[in-house]
Amino acid sequence: MDDYALKQASEFKYLGSTIREDGKNREDIMQRIREAKVMFNNKKQLLCSNNLSLEMKKTLIKSCIWSVALYGSETWTLGKNEERVINAFETWCWRRMLKIEWTDRITNEEVFRRVKEERLLLKILNNRRHS
Repeated sequence: MDDYALKQASEFKYLGSTIREDGKNREDIMQRIREAKVMFNNKKQLLCSNNLSLEMKKTLIKSCIWSVALYGSETWTLGKNEERVINAFETWCWRRMLKIEWTDRITNEEVFRRVKEERLLLKILNNRRHS
């Protein structure tokens, strides 16, 4: 530009996510999920409470926890591994909410049946990216 050479950045921050030359962002996805798990654990007493209805707990998780996990997801490039990580996080949320221990032999399908949900997190993410 006007005799000034522009430098190409190898990475930069946008919406809290690091955009890299190679398009990989697994570290950002893992960081967002870690932050969402911290938020869940901070609100665990409420989210796992027997005093709230299942619908209220689900609403709180979708609005408070998933919003932390998906912040900046519009910039993510997803491969199969990243999709598996996101699906595992969604199942982790429901299992914690239902107080299902990791040693309990309950299938993911049973967990989703108990919460009366289908897999939504990837659908929400894709809707955000294509809107």
